[in-house]
Amino acid sequence: MNKKLIAVGIAAALAAPLAAQAGVEVYGQARASVDFVNNNDTNTANKDSKFSLSDNASRIGFKGDEDLGGGLAFMWQFEQGVAFDTSTWATESRPSFVGVGGGFGSVMGGRLDSPYKSSSENLDIFADTVGDYNAVMGYNHNTRAANTLEYMSPDLSGFKVGLAYLISDVITGNDNLPISNAANDRDGYSLSGTYGNGPLYVLAAYESLNKSGSGGDDAIAWKVGGSFTIMDATTIGLIYENTDLGGVVGDRNAWYVNGSQKIGSTTLKLAYGNIDKCGGGTANGCDNTGAAQWALGVSQALTKNTEVYALYTMVSNDSNAAFGLVSNSSPVTGQDMSAFSVGINHMFSSK
Repeated sequence: MNKKLIAVGIAAALAAPLAAQAGVEVYGQARASVDFVNNNDTNTANKDSKFSLSDNASRIGFKGDEDLGGGLAFMWQFEQGVAFDTSTWATESRPSFVGVGGGFGSVMGGRLDSPYKSSSENLDIFADTVGDYNAVMGYNHNTRAANTLEYMSPDLSGFKVGLAYLISDVITGNDNLPISNAANDRDGYSLSGTYGNGPLYVLAAYESLNKSGSGGDDAIAWKVGGSFTIMDATTIGLIYENTDLGGVVGDRNAWYVNGSQKIGSTTLKLAYGNIDKCGGGTANGCDNTGAAQWALGVSQALTKNTEVYALYTMVSNDSNAAFGLVSNSSPVTGQDMSAFSVGINHMFSSK
């Protein structure tokens, strides 16, 4: 019997009794698109465009909680990526954890999005599509690390704090002995402060991936940003970010601005992002190493849980840069990369 069918059968068999258990939820997202992508490859031996059916971070998860008394609750979540275009489990590892929550907030341990990563996710209006802002934002700091301990504060009149210690080697994911040399002990930490109240959202975040940059330097990043919504219809967002991978060329600045407009069940979206050249100057090959991305799209809500969308996006590279699109990336140095995508997103839950 096909191993993939066995895995799906096991998941289905587990889902029914789990869903019946108090406090347990089976949830996920089904996301697929048809994409036309062009990388303007000038090598005549290579194709410069493709037409593809793509999965866009589809996932299935199980999560639950149990009252421990005294205002405490045990929490757990297991989430796994799935690929609807190939009918396989995706290689992407999704957030999974165990933890304890209460009036003090929550403490979790597992594979988790760092506070740095999660602090600005709601400003990525094309998230989990070919227009995702990570084409130019989060340079080497889109961190979801294994073996992470994380504290999230309760909501204090809109203000929240997140702190995380990335115990394992952030490159290999390993926290087991033996660690043969210091280079294999690359831990890290991440923190964020956010404020969300009514139409206003503001963030500040910092992250250090120790010994993970050039020449064993720390890879450091910080960002600030926010969004504002007018009359529950018009939203404008902005992020400024600095990342430093160490060495003489590691420092880069990036910024991203977007806007969305709701018209009934239709949402119009527009975004522009820019990452500048590396910081080492002409002598270190940093001239013309920046890039810009813009994206334009429209989404249509069919139900509370299902939407369809269409978007166009382009990454424009400087002559010595090779930034590509997140989910369909084979960039060519100095060439623009573009995509037109039509897709559908569906969220599901047993609750």
